[in-house]
Amino acid sequence: MTIKSIRTRLLTWLSIPLGLVTVLAFIIVFILLTRNVNQHFDNALLVASKSIENRLYVKNGILKFSYPHLQLDIQRSSGSGSVFYSVEDKANKLITGFENIPKPKTGKKIVFYDTTYTNQNIRALYIEYEIYRNGTTYRATIIVSETLEDRKEWISNILLITILITFLIVFVAIVASLYSVKKGLEPLVNLENFIKRRDMHDLSMINEKVPREVNSLVQSINQLFFRLKNSFLHVERFNADISHQLRTPLAELKVLMQTDDILLKSPKKTQYLEIINGMAHTTQQLLLSAKTDPDAFDRDWFSTIDLTQLCDKVAMAKVPFIYSNGFEFEFDVREDLWISGGPIILEGLLTNLIDNAVKYAVDEEKQPMGTITLSLKRKDDFILLSVEDEGYGIPKEHLDHIFERFFRLDRRKQGSGLGLSIVKQIAQLHNAPVEIKNKEPHGLKVIITFKSL
Repeated sequence: MTIKSIRTRLLTWLSIPLGLVTVLAFIIVFILLTRNVNQHFDNALLVASKSIENRLYVKNGILKFSYPHLQLDIQRSSGSGSVFYSVEDKANKLITGFENIPKPKTGKKIVFYDTTYTNQNIRALYIEYEIYRNGTTYRATIIVSETLEDRKEWISNILLITILITFLIVFVAIVASLYSVKKGLEPLVNLENFIKRRDMHDLSMINEKVPREVNSLVQSINQLFFRLKNSFLHVERFNADISHQLRTPLAELKVLMQTDDILLKSPKKTQYLEIINGMAHTTQQLLLSAKTDPDAFDRDWFSTIDLTQLCDKVAMAKVPFIYSNGFEFEFDVREDLWISGGPIILEGLLTNLIDNAVKYAVDEEKQPMGTITLSLKRKDDFILLSVEDEGYGIPKEHLDHIFERFFRLDRRKQGSGLGLSIVKQIAQLHNAPVEIKNKEPHGLKVIITFKSL
């Protein structure tokens, strides 16, 4: 089961609180902003009411108002709103201002309230005002109001600025979060790339620098590598022991067949020897196949080797066998060529290729056909090792199956069917592609491409 990546999880858990804090901050800013703007304009109404109070006076026992055509000085952002005021005496007789401005439904002497006037929403201030003259108290009610356009415009402008600043802060926070998450995960990404670059068969310890939180995981992986390496060593030792234990009795049987007087006279002596030789060959091939299994091979044993010298060594060992089977042999190498590999298993690869050519490059009467050629050539940064014969080749319908285990073209020929499968395995251990193709007019050529040092 897969889960979200660490990067996605971190960004998610950073984004959720950031989003919640942003929304909460915006709500708080909106509430405080609305309150402060209303407070500012309410104070302006209060100042205007004081201006009206200062113009009230008493003459002949009657409350009067100077400058009947008053221009109120109310602070507004753009002056787009309308201002209404009224002054009435205690008998509700209009002294100055606008008629029928709604009054609040409360008995307080000073009160701010919201209402409508001339089909417009207004904010109003109601004040009960008293003047003392000659022992007499004169009462008046003052109402100062304004429409809400200026308030809304102030709030909208400030909110717009707040939103822009908020989005800028959120954008910076998101960029910072992305960068922080990237830098925080960089050691893990480096570790991932380091592991990806490693060969799948490399069981050496991971020595990459990692954060403290990941160190225990790397240690666990290294312990797993160590146990796997020990398991592979145990399998190799077991294979070596099996190889020794099986080869010894088979060799003894072969010696017995060749020295026992009764067996020497047996008409089935040749058949017995062929069976024993076949058993020995199959055993050797099975052990080599197990030894070169890519999933169990330790590439720490690889070293820098002279492939030219290795091919020369194998060629010298196989020449008597090739000639004894009636073939000619050509060794085409012009320079020393170096690769990284395992010399023992490469000897097994060459031996299998030559043995396969000797076995199958024969005609219907089992007569050898031409020359077996081993060649090494450099091409750019690669080395091409090839073994070719002049036999009939492989039918096209079998080319896709030729590297399968136990696949044999001719069941009548003795063999294990593991030769080319082992060649493929050993080539894979060296990251070397294998190409097999028929030659014209006849013959077979196997090419293995190694990376040159």
